[in-house]
Amino acid sequence: MKSPPEFPTLETTRLSLEWIIEAHASELCDLFSDPELHRFVPLEVPTLEQQMERCKRWAKGQSPDGKELWLNWAARDKNSGKIVGHFQAGVKDDGIASIGYVVARDFQRKGLALEALQAVFYFLHKDLAVREVKAWSDTRNQASHQLAQKLGMTKVDQIKDADFFKGATSDEFVFSKVLAPGGAEQ
Repeated sequence: MKSPPEFPTLETTRLSLEWIIEAHASELCDLFSDPELHRFVPLEVPTLEQQMERCKRWAKGQSPDGKELWLNWAARDKNSGKIVGHFQAGVKDDGIASIGYVVARDFQRKGLALEALQAVFYFLHKDLAVREVKAWSDTRNQASHQLAQKLGMTKVDQIKDADFFKGATSDEFVFSKVLAPGGAEQ
């Protein structure tokens, strides 16, 4: 396993993706306070204390057992200065990364998630030699499926009864994108 990266900030045209540290807890707590953002995931709105603990764990850059890199960025809109999203990737020794993201509802449908994830994909491949990126998405989350397709990801599996939360069973699609050798995306 590679060691955690040097806490990179990723820049895009409209966003600065800042490595999450404990100081981001309050702004991220504000972002995650919208219960609609948790509609398709088995998470609830965190308290500030819970978010501080998450940020402390994320800032370390790896899972507690050291077997996976945990990369977490707070996306700051360059115009407003607000944290408008959270982007994460988990990277294992096999060269496969998993991704997740949340974008504030006021900033959705503007291409920000696509912009941020393109920067994340590039970083994963160029700096960490990731060869494949995967995403799991609730089958009801059409916006997430559309984003995966815009990123060039392909639906490779469906997991029936993947989870049970908020009183209902959740099925998930698995999306995948193979990254080309030599630094370019396929």
